[in-house]
Amino acid sequence: MCRHLAYLGDPVSIGSLVLDPPHSLAEQAWRPRRQVHGTMNVEGFGIGWYADGDPIPARYRREGPIWADESLPDIARVTRTRALVAAVRSASAGTESGAAAAAPYAEGKWLFSHNGKLMGWAAAAGAEMAWPAVPDDAATCQADAGPAGPDPDAAAVRRLAEQLSAAELLQLRSHCDTALIWALVVKRLRAGEPPAQALSGTVADVRAAGGTGRLNLLLTDGSVIAATAAGDSLCYREVPAGVVVASEPYDDEQDWQEVPQESVLEATTAGVAVRPLSSPIAIGREEMPAMTTVQIDRRLPERFFEASLRADVLAGLKATPKSLPPKWFYDERGSELFDKITRLDEYYPTRAERSILAERAAEIARLTGADTLVELGAGTADKTTLLLDALRDHGTLAEYVPVDVSESALVTGAERMLARYAGLTVQAVLSDFTEHLGLPESGGRRLVAFLGSTIGNLLPAERAGFLAGLRNRLREGDSLLLGTDLVKDPAVLVAAYDDAAGVTADFNKNMLSVLNAELGGNFDLDQFEHAALWNPDAEWIEMRLRSTADQVVELAAMSLTIPFAAGEEMRTEISAKVRRAGIAAELAAAGLAMRHWWTDERGRFGLSLSVLA
Repeated sequence: MCRHLAYLGDPVSIGSLVLDPPHSLAEQAWRPRRQVHGTMNVEGFGIGWYADGDPIPARYRREGPIWADESLPDIARVTRTRALVAAVRSASAGTESGAAAAAPYAEGKWLFSHNGKLMGWAAAAGAEMAWPAVPDDAATCQADAGPAGPDPDAAAVRRLAEQLSAAELLQLRSHCDTALIWALVVKRLRAGEPPAQALSGTVADVRAAGGTGRLNLLLTDGSVIAATAAGDSLCYREVPAGVVVASEPYDDEQDWQEVPQESVLEATTAGVAVRPLSSPIAIGREEMPAMTTVQIDRRLPERFFEASLRADVLAGLKATPKSLPPKWFYDERGSELFDKITRLDEYYPTRAERSILAERAAEIARLTGADTLVELGAGTADKTTLLLDALRDHGTLAEYVPVDVSESALVTGAERMLARYAGLTVQAVLSDFTEHLGLPESGGRRLVAFLGSTIGNLLPAERAGFLAGLRNRLREGDSLLLGTDLVKDPAVLVAAYDDAAGVTADFNKNMLSVLNAELGGNFDLDQFEHAALWNPDAEWIEMRLRSTADQVVELAAMSLTIPFAAGEEMRTEISAKVRRAGIAAELAAAGLAMRHWWTDERGRFGLSLSVLA
């Protein structure tokens, strides 16, 4: 069935994209994880890439499996590129072999690949059509190896061929269905159509002619990637250096986004837009709605953060024992560190919650019938697409309301959703969910999602106050989707908050960097060490910073001096772990009735759906 991949962004080595990842194309050639049709992709491979200053891509294509090429590892290691298309080929009976039958195709600045199959190709080509063989250019070729005959699929292929002139037919460089599809795409590109429109229009042409099959198409000119999801898997990932679009993830990172079937994707380094294949695509990128300006509803008082930080420092660092709330972990570096934490082997909550959402999102959409998704503590909304996709597919999605204290995170997440969902209304709310929380009024049903077990960072009295306040803002027909981490083996819990690589330790100490930057502090981070402890009575994890020496810290902006004794600890976070009966009782005390409860397959994390009691 083939696998393909495209990259756009800062220069990186070809090897880092094609060979080095744990589930790279080299592995997908013999062990793809999401390939439904066919099991091996060993009949050929190809890589096309762009060098600095040259708009015309270079290509390296070979017959046989990608791992058998002894030259490729060295070429891939030393060759850097800002844009790339690569593919491994699975050939069907009746298709040509050789390097000419390996993706990517190329014409001028364009590179193209097809992951799929056009039904009826072999019958049409073998029985009635003479296809010139000029071994210069080809792609992932999939043939329908059936007997010649007057079947509807073969007739559809003939109708498609009739859309091309004799000269265009003569330019087909391979005896395969992809050669015909590429010729149809090229005709649209030559007419000036933008890439996403050229691909979606070609899919429409195939279907209008009565054609059937799998039409995952991939195209780039080195500045934009366009792709269709029409019969096989497609996903994308926005990385610090750029964006990757691929048949399937090449690693186990959690930030890969699934592209819904019957969609067309267009990606640049500025963002990714995904639209239904059937929706019109504007000529000219400036007319696309992907980068619509995000409107922020600011609910926080003026100078809220400064006043809140000072109040927390004064109360927490003068107390015995000392403590500070975990919201002060998060400056830009703190957010980056937490993102790394969620990818660690030891840190299971993000993966566990995502697995529940992946399995249950459609059920949640059906149960709630929500047209508005309100997400508290949204951040960059990485997991939100699972719920939004389900609500869209259910036919009710109209509005998304991310709520967060970080304006930059709100803008990032909101822009991503505007790009992904055509016609979606996004109303971002800048608010602290423990204070000044306001839910925008919407005409229909609202699903309020509070994910990530963030509620576990609140003390029991704070949790009770929060749930009661939230219940007072809900109305009949609204629902609350709550993520909670569950009580389990303390060794598993401690490891999740004290990883072997020390990322959580750096994250914990970053609070001191925030105090230094915001309040003119002189905390020496090397004079503190990270500690994560399980409190069996309270059933929560405590993160602490422990002073390794007698010292006095100054916060110049507050004219404040804080003594620390050697071994003295400051608590920076609690993360409460719950049991189903306990959280149901807390919800009931707030006037909410738990109606549904789901866990991941290993029983590590709980997701509950509640309504007004």
